[in-house]
Amino acid sequence: MNTKLLIITTVACLNLVACGEESEPISAPAPIVEVYNGYNASLAQGIQFSEKPDYPAFIKSVSGMSGFEPIGRWTEGEHVDFTFIQNLPAKFTLELDMAPAFGPEVGKTITIQVGSWTDKFVSSDKPKKINFNIETTIPTDSIKFTIPEPTSPLDLGVSEDARKVGIMFKRLSILSDAMVTMIPAVTTAPVIEPTPVPATEEPTTDISTKPAVEKSTQIKKPLDRKKSVKTTPDSALAK
Repeated sequence: MNTKLLIITTVACLNLVACGEESEPISAPAPIVEVYNGYNASLAQGIQFSEKPDYPAFIKSVSGMSGFEPIGRWTEGEHVDFTFIQNLPAKFTLELDMAPAFGPEVGKTITIQVGSWTDKFVSSDKPKKINFNIETTIPTDSIKFTIPEPTSPLDLGVSEDARKVGIMFKRLSILSDAMVTMIPAVTTAPVIEPTPVPATEEPTTDISTKPAVEKSTQIKKPLDRKKSVKTTPDSALAK
């Protein structure tokens, strides 16, 4: 009896755990991309999702974005984070060029956060451009988006694509006079590294000139001796 009771209890616990795991909402992990040697672009030109396969040099890392496609990049998962190489200014204009959202995400409210500033916009089944005048009291180097209902084409039976996608970016641009100094400060800093040249140059000049002087003096001495040997017999014959 005790053995049977133990087996029944164990099976029941396992079923509860399995049910609990199935009831949890499953969201795809947001891929993190560290940016190295990004392409040159101004902040006004922005992140060119539909034109460039990588990210610009002013971006440090990106999470929650899918791979490059000629029409743009899908968000993947519930959270998107663009981290810049330096803090953003306290005031700037954010310009978004969006492609149509995917499936259930159409008509959903997308949240944007920049430091202490937050705002929302409604995703659409049509391309749209949106501007936000951002002013934050908390210094930050990132722009975050929250996607409420990412869904995969596989879930809808559209294709075998299992990515949990939501909205698609074509371009993200930042307009602000304060950002003009951001790129030069970063690109010129690493160039000031190679300077250790003077220490190696001075020894080489001393070593090369000393043997040259010694050789010249050694060559002249035998020539002087030959002249003295020749002049002695000639004067004796003349007598």
